Amino acid sequence: MTKENKPAIKNYALRDSSSKLIFGDNILCSQFLRDYADMEILRNIQPEDIEDVSERYVPLYSTERESDTVKKVNISKYLHKEKDENTLDLPLYIVSLVEHKTKVEYNVTMQILRYMVYIWEDYEKEMNKKYPHISHRKDFRYPPVFPIVYYEGTEKWTASYDLADRILCKELLGDYLPHFKYQMIKLHDYSNEELLARGDEISLAMLINKIRCPEDMEIFARLPKKQVDKILKDTPEYLIDIMEKLLKALLYSMNLEKDETESAVSKIKERKMGRLFEGVTFDFQAAKKEAAEKAAKEATEKAAKEAEQEIKITRHIAKMLMNQYSEPEIIKSLMKDFNLSEEQSEEELRKMMEFLEEE
Repeated sequence: MTKENKPAIKNYALRDSSSKLIFGDNILCSQFLRDYADMEILRNIQPEDIEDVSERYVPLYSTERESDTVKKVNISKYLHKEKDENTLDLPLYIVSLVEHKTKVEYNVTMQILRYMVYIWEDYEKEMNKKYPHISHRKDFRYPPVFPIVYYEGTEKWTASYDLADRILCKELLGDYLPHFKYQMIKLHDYSNEELLARGDEISLAMLINKIRCPEDMEIFARLPKKQVDKILKDTPEYLIDIMEKLLKALLYSMNLEKDETESAVSKIKERKMGRLFEGVTFDFQAAKKEAAEKAAKEATEKAAKEAEQEIKITRHIAKMLMNQYSEPEIIKSLMKDFNLSEEQSEEELRKMMEFLEEE
């Protein structure tokens, strides 16, 4: 199959498929929670402590949410507490909600809130079926939901971490607004060396997901081969299959020829991950040029959009100043009309005021 008639794999579809493969597996997910989730109770979580309940919740939010994962994590044996006779005999677990993102999404807190509310409502219904009217009892409690955003993009994450920041005039209600934050795990915050030092399959999967261009392939090829091979030494065969699927989709998306893709994938079957790109005659120079041209085009388009937005914001502020609106009113208007945070709105107004003072 030539490059001209090879089926194209859209990047967002590839990344979502990769995420589903990784977090859909309980071994990889338990490693992810132990290694990367900043939560002490999860430090010793094992695959058998995890139940995937994604199918119960994710379909609510259409196919766009297919890459998200919901896990029920049993923490009972890790809570070294004496049983209280007055405590309800209900399962003790954390619901780990992993939102997968490849680009900045400013409404992520609201997306997560919808998940959390549905999970709690579903739990309440389930418990009331088992124990009629149990949710009316004073000592009834809902399970904790631990929201995680796993971000694979390279662009700086500028979305707010607090739900309250998405509410207009939040300062008017203060503590009466719902507040919660999600934990952010950014793939590109970890160097290849840091990931390799973890020495487990989830970190190897993350190393694969960091490959986006020929330079990344070259960097991967320079990693210590023995150290990379060691990771797959005792890996179950079905996890090897998952790694194969991850890599195959990735290399096809980079227009690597079929024979060379199969050659690279065969190294995984042989558990020789450190020799992954041996024998691959990928045209790095041509790919580098293509990647550079694409990046330059995207940067130009982004800069043009940002410049256009800046002009609109400047005109908007100037118009409101001419009509003698107060600074708080201008800030609120910027937040509403341009989807800016309060801090961003204040910064735009400050720049405008400084410009007028110089004039």
